[in-house]
Amino acid sequence: MIRVGLVGIGSVAENYISYFAEGKIEGAQITALTSRNQAKISKIAEKYHLTGIKQFERLEDMLEFGNVDAVIITTPNDLHARMIEKTLMANKHVLTDKPLGIKMSEVESLLSLSSLHPNLVSGVIFNRRSTEIYRRIRDLLRSGEIGDLRRAVWQTTNLYRTYDYYESNLWRGSFKTEGGGVLINQAIHQLDTHLWLIGMPEKVLSLASEGFHRPVFTENDISITMAYKGGATAQFMASTHEFPGTNRLELSCDKGQVIVEDDSRLTIRLLEEKEEDFARRQKGMSVKIPFVEYKEVVDEVPNEEQQRRLISNFIAAILGKEELICPFSEGQNSIRLINAAYLSAWTQRAVPMDFDPLEYDRALALKN
Repeated sequence: MIRVGLVGIGSVAENYISYFAEGKIEGAQITALTSRNQAKISKIAEKYHLTGIKQFERLEDMLEFGNVDAVIITTPNDLHARMIEKTLMANKHVLTDKPLGIKMSEVESLLSLSSLHPNLVSGVIFNRRSTEIYRRIRDLLRSGEIGDLRRAVWQTTNLYRTYDYYESNLWRGSFKTEGGGVLINQAIHQLDTHLWLIGMPEKVLSLASEGFHRPVFTENDISITMAYKGGATAQFMASTHEFPGTNRLELSCDKGQVIVEDDSRLTIRLLEEKEEDFARRQKGMSVKIPFVEYKEVVDEVPNEEQQRRLISNFIAAILGKEELICPFSEGQNSIRLINAAYLSAWTQRAVPMDFDPLEYDRALALKN
């Protein structure tokens, strides 16, 4: 039985605790909770009948006295990297809420530290990797059946947030504590899925609006253009001020097209032959390539179930039963792209993926 300690006692943490308490995570149990709010820990322990758990105010004490094998981190973004470092140094497995860190300089340090502890399972909670619809699309892309990517467009503008949302916690809407706005907080799950499906680009160019119709200092509206090796391009758009907004992914390849709407409505169009082969031999200017179309409504997986799957996978990976869904080596990709996108918006230039992390650190310091 894997002994799990959880750091941070917010609403998301309570979700996680409920999965353990209700027996939805096999092979593990919660043995310790850490938060400065000891009264809330006691209340949650009573609510979920967590008998015999140890309570701590500091992560360091839990790592030393908590009798835990693994740690789940659910604290604000700016604390993730330091807590992960301490957990790995204590020789404990670690699973962190997104993001892995808020800047590549600290993430690269975590990757180096993680490589020194190959016996430890180190993962990031990126929920959508666990859903059937996106796993099917990834398999389709990797099979080659739909050909090579030409263009990808993901519009995720259904992430609506009110004034009260930002004003309810001082750490929200701050580069210092969140590391950014909609891109690193609300839309990072879609961004991770985007990169998981089609890979990392060579460079990015972005436009960001900070405090756009909301009381924040970070961006709550961003548009990113990505350039890929071979000429393919991608666009990623996110906002928190539009309603009802749109959640739509479109992948155009040389043998067909994939469209996903609202994480559930799937359309696949397979061309009779490769687009360029058809273009070479056909005469005329208004001809159309024959294709077959498949439409399907896939049951949308609730966010809570996605979370449960990632935690369950983490425990199974520790036990050697499954491969980790999102290890640190992949969890870094979204942070690299986010840093590049912010740097592009601030400097008004295209930024390559091999940008200097220290350049980003200097630019970020001016935003704090």
